[in-house]
Amino acid sequence: MKKAIFIGVALTLLALACNEPPVAVEEDYRLLPTSPAQVLKNVEIAFNQRDINLLKGMLSESFVFYFDPDDIGHEVPGGGYVIPESWTYKQFIRAVGNLFEKAYAISMKIDHDEVGEPGGGAATFGAEEITVQLLVMIDEVNGYIGEGYSDFEFEKYRPKSGPACWHLTTWWDNSAYGCDENTCVVPASFGMVLALFYQQ
Repeated sequence: MKKAIFIGVALTLLALACNEPPVAVEEDYRLLPTSPAQVLKNVEIAFNQRDINLLKGMLSESFVFYFDPDDIGHEVPGGGYVIPESWTYKQFIRAVGNLFEKAYAISMKIDHDEVGEPGGGAATFGAEEITVQLLVMIDEVNGYIGEGYSDFEFEKYRPKSGPACWHLTTWWDNSAYGCDENTCVVPASFGMVLALFYQQ
């Protein structure tokens, strides 16, 4: 199985995980998804809080996750799973659900400031080259780091009550394989990190 030791961030994350008491999270930490940026903020919160229901609420039922082209057709180390071109909503939720259940520690960061705002009256919106970082530790020392750019597409919808909201319809992973040789052993894309948990 791939192992990556992301020294600086991993040590900070482990210190928080092992030495600090849990941080109390208010029940209202979920944000109303009234903009694409708010949707991605909720996605980040969902990963960091392991809140699968919050993540589900941010995705369209027709949601599609597209893997980085360099990952397609490659076998996941240690699992025998071959990465397809894309995942459906159910496949994506399966992988992330396993990740939430089995990971020792998770830290995700999405650069919301890069997203921008839809034009007035727009029913769809695209955001390109948004920085995404995901650090997953499987124990105190070993983990995976996926980072790079993603493209997103959003769609506006009208809930039964309240203001118009947005949900995520498409996620393109464009993470390049690359890292500083002094900070990790084996690089990984964002999609590869998720795929490692698909069959667990």
